[in-house]
Amino acid sequence: MAGVTLDPLPKDKEFEEYIAAFFQSDGYFIEKNIVNRQEEEILELDVIITNYNSIIPRSRLCEMKSGEWGFPDIFKVRGWLDFTKLPKGLFIVQKNKPSFEFYKKISKELKISLVLIEDISKTKNYFKHHLKTYKLQDKDITIWRYSYWLERNFIKILNSKKKAGTGRKCYEVMESYYFKVNSGVFFTKNIVDRLIKLYDNFKSNPRLSAKVGNELVGNNFDDPHDNMPTSIFKETFYQCKLTDIQFSTFVEHTSKLTILKNLVDYTMFKQAGDKIRTEDILGFFGSTKISKLDFLPKSFRDSLEEISKHKYFSRYPVFWQWFLWFFGGFILLDYEEQEYKLMSEKTGIPIDEIPNALKVFDILFPMSGSWFFQPPYSNVKIMQMFPIPFRGIGANARRLYYTESGKFEDLKLTGKHTFNDLIAWNNLAVEVLDKKFK
Repeated sequence: MAGVTLDPLPKDKEFEEYIAAFFQSDGYFIEKNIVNRQEEEILELDVIITNYNSIIPRSRLCEMKSGEWGFPDIFKVRGWLDFTKLPKGLFIVQKNKPSFEFYKKISKELKISLVLIEDISKTKNYFKHHLKTYKLQDKDITIWRYSYWLERNFIKILNSKKKAGTGRKCYEVMESYYFKVNSGVFFTKNIVDRLIKLYDNFKSNPRLSAKVGNELVGNNFDDPHDNMPTSIFKETFYQCKLTDIQFSTFVEHTSKLTILKNLVDYTMFKQAGDKIRTEDILGFFGSTKISKLDFLPKSFRDSLEEISKHKYFSRYPVFWQWFLWFFGGFILLDYEEQEYKLMSEKTGIPIDEIPNALKVFDILFPMSGSWFFQPPYSNVKIMQMFPIPFRGIGANARRLYYTESGKFEDLKLTGKHTFNDLIAWNNLAVEVLDKKFK
């Protein structure tokens, strides 16, 4: 069983992820490393945190600096707030200054909260005025930091494969698709326009993993491919190898989560009467109103209407971010009752509403059967076509939550392969985390 450890004194990107983990653990939806790239790269936002506990989603910009900082950084954050039209910002630093209170006063006038994290061990205390619950679990912060680290290395590996000149088209397509989903739509103010862009990207990359798998065995990426080659499927999901399918499924699930988030945003802002963000009138043809939403398939619009009737649909972005990247896209059936309770505690959705939340992908992105299945001889309920390394994150979450010792061996498991599956998922996660980059 392999393992890696976090840096106890995070710097640079790790410091950004460390701070993000606090807000994620506090129930915010987190977006990271958002780049505005046009003819040239204009800016990169560290973290956007969104609170779904109010009538409309409320977002804040968080910028972090683990090294030297000063007024140019503060005014840069103010400029980014103006550019993004976000009302407030957080600027979080690690290095103190003799006149820190003066910096704090000027920052407040600019609608920026300046926070000093001088002692990492006391971060909760520094954040006491910025957290919703102040009931954070250290293990949640730890697990989220591993999840972010894994995501960061996924992107680095994908970018290095793209630059390697292998002649394979899949790397360029995956990198471009991920950028469009993670950053490309963020600066589009009207959410209907965002949804159209997101759905166009989704529609333009059908069966991405099947196409990636076929290119791996020598077929043309652009040819229509309904199925992944059996050999690649087995290597990826049965033998738990780091094939390119791990990256394509990560991109596909990121895309689906982003679509879900923006569907929820649209519905909440629409219900609140925000016409600027939700205006969908394209024009009139005679007396017939033409809506931008008409560019989305009727089945998709019907699905949106269906989930918007769910009592806790406004919590679905937070729920699915936790379920995918913290719980690893699976349910450990030997602890099913505890699983639902834990999901409820982390996402704010009552236990008896968790089944509705878990149906969302089947409603929005229907496939033959269901997105969930139970493999033979393993007592888990798993999302299909989900990247194995993130299952490794979920495996470790169960180890920390369901044992006093924190050891896999002390989980009370049934099923011939359940224990071995958890270990295999953990080991592939460690393989990705242990990658070294120049």
